Amino acid sequence: MNLSSKSSPGWPGVPGHRTTKSWFLRGWRVTVAALALALSTIATPGPAAYAAGADVIRVSVVGLHSDSGRVVCTLFDSPTGFPRDDSKAQTISVPIVHHTGTCDFPVSTRGRYATVVFHDENGDGKFNTNWLGLPKEGYGFSNDVSISWRPPNFDEAAFNFGGGTQSVTIHIRY
Repeated sequence: MNLSSKSSPGWPGVPGHRTTKSWFLRGWRVTVAALALALSTIATPGPAAYAAGADVIRVSVVGLHSDSGRVVCTLFDSPTGFPRDDSKAQTISVPIVHHTGTCDFPVSTRGRYATVVFHDENGDGKFNTNWLGLPKEGYGFSNDVSISWRPPNFDEAAFNFGGGTQSVTIHIRY
């Protein structure tokens, strides 16, 4: 079978189709494009987030054991989905500098918030667990809530935001 990238008359018995290598490369490009689109949904705040007078929740993640990968922070403004379903929350991915990651969330309303963070060491954008469901990557919650046999609920991790710039420090756990 011809595996060149040029079009051939077709596969045996399938007139007009491209070669296997051509289809593989096309599939690879589609996969890369889909991955780029998915990663673009994990945003880094732009300059508007730092405008004078803007309300910001600044989450500092400390105690990371390396500068590899990124820190992923998710900010919840209600118990809905906390801590696993971030579809109604803000998520930011930031680089790690000197074993620390800082996520700035522009917010428009005062109230109760809770954050979940993890050290995405392998850069796949997912919180990796082993076959038992135990974390393989560092994680943390606002108020430095610890976990035992379950993740904390929203009330345990929640803090009050009154406006301006408020800092929250989370010590990562491995």
